[in-house]
Amino acid sequence: MKGFRWISLTLLLFAVAGFALAQNADKNTAAPTRNDYRLRVVQPAEGATITGHNVQVVVDTEIPAERDVRHDINSTPHPFVDVFLDDLFQGTMRGDENVVNVANVAPGPHTIVLLAKNVSGEIIDREVMHIVTVLPPKPVVEPPVAQPPAYVPPPPAPAPSTEPPAPMPEEQKLPPTGTSDPLLAVAGLVLLAGGIAVRRLV
Repeated sequence: MKGFRWISLTLLLFAVAGFALAQNADKNTAAPTRNDYRLRVVQPAEGATITGHNVQVVVDTEIPAERDVRHDINSTPHPFVDVFLDDLFQGTMRGDENVVNVANVAPGPHTIVLLAKNVSGEIIDREVMHIVTVLPPKPVVEPPVAQPPAYVPPPPAPAPSTEPPAPMPEEQKLPPTGTSDPLLAVAGLVLLAGGIAVRRLV
């Protein structure tokens, strides 16, 4: 009789211990539970330096036990993942969504906090990351290249004149050797006649 009591008491203790362990393993009231899902950040990496003002946060929201199983109404729902940057809410990943783009991030160090929740809004996992954003390098401005001068066409040829050509200047003629003075002519005749008369007298 005593042996039966000890066996019953031992079985009862094992049952209570198992129930207690089951309660400690999963305190969530809805799926997915802490046993179903753990946050796994795809990007950015911890301590990453990101160039620019935009930060893309990517998380694997697949349930590991159902990764290769076709999802239906009986499948475990994906968790909701809230994204915070420096304690400011940036967006929530829902269903098959696993990306949140954070825009207008100022240069400098930042803290990203991710909260995974089940359909009841209970937090089932948490991840904290640290990143640094920097400004993109300034573009190098090349000096302007000197351009060859633009082609300047030659001036057009002058139009032909419609005025008649100017007359050529008259050539200067050699003055005649004789004289037209009548007195000189008469004097010459007188001298000639006188010469003839003197010759006859001689």
